[in-house]
Amino acid sequence: MPYFIDNKHLFNLEPQNGDGLRDCQLGAIWALKSYKTNGTNEVASLISMPTGSGKTAIMMAACFELGLSKILIVVPSKILRRQISSQFRELQILKNKNCLDETAPLVSVYEVTNRRNSREEWEAILNSHDVIVSHPNSISPYYQGLEPIPIDLIDAIFMDEAHHEPAPTWQSLNSFYKQQLKVFFTATPFRRDRKRMRAKLIYHYSLERALEKEILRPIEFRGERIGNHPPDSNEALLETAIDVFDEERVANPTCSILIRTDRIEHAQNLVTLYNNNGFNVDVIHSKRSSAVNESLIEKVKNGELDGLVCVGIASEGLDIPNLKVAVLHATPRSIPYTIQFLGRISRTPLDQEGPAILIANTDAVRGEVRRLYKSDSSWSLIIPQIVDQQMQLARHYRSSQAKEEDFQMPELNVYFSALIYSTPANFQFQDQISSNSSKFEIIHYEQADDESPLIIVTAHNKPIDWASREIYIEDLLDVHVLYHSSEHNLLFELTTSELALYSVKESIINIELLSITHGRLFKTLSQFSKSDYIMVGMKNSALTGSSHPSYKTLIGTSVQAAIRSSEGRVFGAGHAVLRLDEENTWGISTRKGRVWAMKRGTAIEFKEWCDQLCTLIVDGPIISNLPGLSFLAKTEQATIIEEIPVAIIPDALFFKAYSVTISSPNHDPIRNFTPILNGVSLQENNTRLLGTLQLDDLSFDFTFDLNSERLWSIDEANDVTVYAERRDDTIVDKRIEDVLNEYPPSLALPDGSIIVGRNRIVPNTDIEDLPSEIWKEKDWNGCNIRSEAYVENPNGDIPVINQTIELLKPSLIQNADLIFLDDGAHEIADLIYFNSANSMIHFIHCKYSGKNNAGCRKSDCDELFAQAMRSIHWISSPILLDRINSRLANAQNSKIVYGSDELLETISENYRVNNWKFNIILVQPGFRMSQVSDKNRANNNVYELVIPMFERIVGSNGNVEIWGT
Repeated sequence: MPYFIDNKHLFNLEPQNGDGLRDCQLGAIWALKSYKTNGTNEVASLISMPTGSGKTAIMMAACFELGLSKILIVVPSKILRRQISSQFRELQILKNKNCLDETAPLVSVYEVTNRRNSREEWEAILNSHDVIVSHPNSISPYYQGLEPIPIDLIDAIFMDEAHHEPAPTWQSLNSFYKQQLKVFFTATPFRRDRKRMRAKLIYHYSLERALEKEILRPIEFRGERIGNHPPDSNEALLETAIDVFDEERVANPTCSILIRTDRIEHAQNLVTLYNNNGFNVDVIHSKRSSAVNESLIEKVKNGELDGLVCVGIASEGLDIPNLKVAVLHATPRSIPYTIQFLGRISRTPLDQEGPAILIANTDAVRGEVRRLYKSDSSWSLIIPQIVDQQMQLARHYRSSQAKEEDFQMPELNVYFSALIYSTPANFQFQDQISSNSSKFEIIHYEQADDESPLIIVTAHNKPIDWASREIYIEDLLDVHVLYHSSEHNLLFELTTSELALYSVKESIINIELLSITHGRLFKTLSQFSKSDYIMVGMKNSALTGSSHPSYKTLIGTSVQAAIRSSEGRVFGAGHAVLRLDEENTWGISTRKGRVWAMKRGTAIEFKEWCDQLCTLIVDGPIISNLPGLSFLAKTEQATIIEEIPVAIIPDALFFKAYSVTISSPNHDPIRNFTPILNGVSLQENNTRLLGTLQLDDLSFDFTFDLNSERLWSIDEANDVTVYAERRDDTIVDKRIEDVLNEYPPSLALPDGSIIVGRNRIVPNTDIEDLPSEIWKEKDWNGCNIRSEAYVENPNGDIPVINQTIELLKPSLIQNADLIFLDDGAHEIADLIYFNSANSMIHFIHCKYSGKNNAGCRKSDCDELFAQAMRSIHWISSPILLDRINSRLANAQNSKIVYGSDELLETISENYRVNNWKFNIILVQPGFRMSQVSDKNRANNNVYELVIPMFERIVGSNGNVEIWGT
């Protein structure tokens, strides 16, 4: 007789004496018995319980209660396979709960370590064993060349950690055993990718309930902010781990530590690092034998080791009750895996007290777990909330057709839209097409010949666009069409998913292609006699300010008539939609060099349209603006840099991100710092600009080269990374050099033009006399005009910043006005003056004089005017007060020099950008105002440089004042 039937008389689900099973375990078994009477084996039953609440005991008890004969248990790792085999063999868990008599014999358990090739082999195994424990790779029908366990030889399948079910190997098992009882067990009945589990949720025991019942203990999070450079992060996390573990060992002598990373090669380095610093740890991972892994786990249980380093999934299912401290050297990005991992340390041993402790680097947090790690709320509150939200979105039935054998590829009917790239004369596609991402699978590709479009179809899981990224559909197909016109050296790229195309593109194109210039792009609309624009988008070409829109769009009929000529002082062409005739409406976008037509068609029709575009692009002269909109700022290809820029302004990414962290080896993380770029010299006939990039106290040499494939290069900065986020979204997570190439800075030239990437934007401005009211003569008696930095209680002649404050004092109103000193690295301005009576915020930049006497020297204005340009981004910035408060808390030299903390708090709480006006004050006592303000003065370089600066500040809704002598 089978073991669980033959020994049923020794089992008691609810013993009268002894501890017995937990209520949640009994609830799961009752739900399973109920489902067995009223359900169907075609759909698996799903039991969801927090890790550590006793799923293994439920499996054992179910074998007795359901009268099972031959049971297959599927687990995701070798470590868990050995653990489950050992536990089922002895059934000690049930004996400890007084549910099974101590005299019950051992169970005959077979641990599958190799694939089988015949039914006869399985018959021999099942004749002498009642429980089979296996990893899916050893038994799944997904693999050809192996014999799965025959259907008629088993009557039940338990899948542990069943959130893996949507994986192909697990799916095949689920499909193959259609008539067998299938029970899925998991702590997270949902997945990050929202793939459906083909199971019916019959019992869910909430994490909140488990915490209330003290089945699990709460988790205390010790977050460290240590940047994104792994060696520095490892050392810092180790230091925290030493402090925490030493404290815990005093209160809980049996506690142990779990250290997670995501690569085997990193694991041994961590073992060495920890052991060299007083720990006694070893490593478990999939490449070590089950016997070795199991012996190490036992050593931790027995106190022979302080803990383990684990790699990825190796931690899943680990049963080490005395684990209490966890250190994440690689932070899981998904909620399901995070919860699985936390389950390793959240169990409540009788000989331990206090919460479990998790240590991680919050700067390294990515993906959907960001909310968890960066929340101020207790994890005991927020984790149950997240699990409940995920449960509401969980999907347990799969309905995908795309990968079925009889699936028919639909006929192509694409919307005509293409990015256009220039190609070298010898360009051709690579022969082998592959995906570099496990998220995207190539379903189909074809190309009739070298002159035909290359068509690729990929499948992946992605959110429904109209559902706020909360509902996902499976195996959604994306099409990518690449057409190369070898005659004109142009490549046209059409895709329904840039992310999916990116996964295969590098296998097709092995060089970096450049988008066509704006001048060539404009030509696609230039040869049509009737220009009826139904949409025009204008981008700010005068260095974006927060109050002045970075983009403006007009929609209607003949909207070109509604655009004022004065817009050309600020705006250039961004995108446009032009009705060419009754049948043709085309559009262009300068963002990436895109052209589209409001029509659909086949691949051949798309090719014909691209050939038409080729003719338009190649024929005739290059133009600098869209037809009929010549008054907008002109765009032309940048071929030279005539002079060293007045200022080099980083992309608005650095000003508008909620937080920016720059990480460099052996350096503290640099937070919310705007890179300072300074041009130094021009080379190669003015096509190459050399300069310096300043990041706090780090300095690097950069090259901006118009003749290079990558415009920006930074010497010795390969390990410097930028991580920026806006609320819960990651904006960028790349090397600093990649950031500058993807988000190019603006080179503001003395003639008023701007170079962004390979395009020169020339605002349509007529140089006018500068308003006389911007020039302000001030009294600098008692000031050392050769000294700038603020000094507390100075003796003798005071520095420029101190004198500036003295000049402001007569107009200050007590308890209403505030002056914030921000002199130093990361500064917004030297002084920020909140003038409440006039609702005016003044950004004040101060510079010392190059000589003892005032005059009209260009050297006195270069750095000062560059700072003014950077101030544009703080005009009407919604994060201005957040940044000021951050500077007050963290910057060494930042402080309030007039006003109080309470006043700043009041201003912060009531700050609304629309309620304030903004003024930029440039203080240079080395300016002789009668000289620098004289437009007709010979060689007045200062006046000429004020003009583009003035245009950009006023164009961003700010005012300008220049203080001198």
